[in-house]
Amino acid sequence: MAVKAERSVEPPTLLRHALREEWIARIGQLQDTLAVCPTDISTRCELATLLEKLEQPEEALCNWYAVLACDPNSLKAREGLVRCRQRTGRPLSPFCERDYAHDLGTS
Repeated sequence: MAVKAERSVEPPTLLRHALREEWIARIGQLQDTLAVCPTDISTRCELATLLEKLEQPEEALCNWYAVLACDPNSLKAREGLVRCRQRTGRPLSPFCERDYAHDLGTS
């Protein structure tokens, strides 16, 4: 009688660790890009997404607000904002959006 080995749905720990390391390295690259061009929306979206994957919803939330300061109609940023707010329990604050707009020089 053959016995089938069950496969784990999650990748092995070593693979997850390597993936985290890649994400962390990529975050450094994205932050360097944003130091030169803080209003680069695609870079900031990628950064916020990676921060969410690394379970850093507060940091991701800050970046989603920064995206919305540059592009108030960004669906991707609004969806990210909702996800992060749900994870942190934070209410939506229009004051944060204005603060980020001011900090980025877009207000």
